[in-house]
Amino acid sequence: MLLWFGTIFRMKMICKLKTLIQEKKLDQKTVASQTGLSPTTIGKYCRGHFDRIDNHSVTTLCKYFGLKSISDLIEIEWEDDDIEGIQV
Repeated sequence: MLLWFGTIFRMKMICKLKTLIQEKKLDQKTVASQTGLSPTTIGKYCRGHFDRIDNHSVTTLCKYFGLKSISDLIEIEWEDDDIEGIQV
């Protein structure tokens, strides 16, 4: 959920870390030790249990997996009625 100028938008952040780990035939413990991120952080991203995006963690994971964009790691899924009303 996102609060923006008094309006609540419903969204879901989907982390693709679990898929990336599986594709590279790695495990969470290996990724944690090779990136310097805590196993708890890796586990939370893999399970999608996070309510904020930490810049250091995301940057580290993108570099580790050679990702060009944050959208290769995290996808935002908006509810249809919310994105229609957004004016930028």
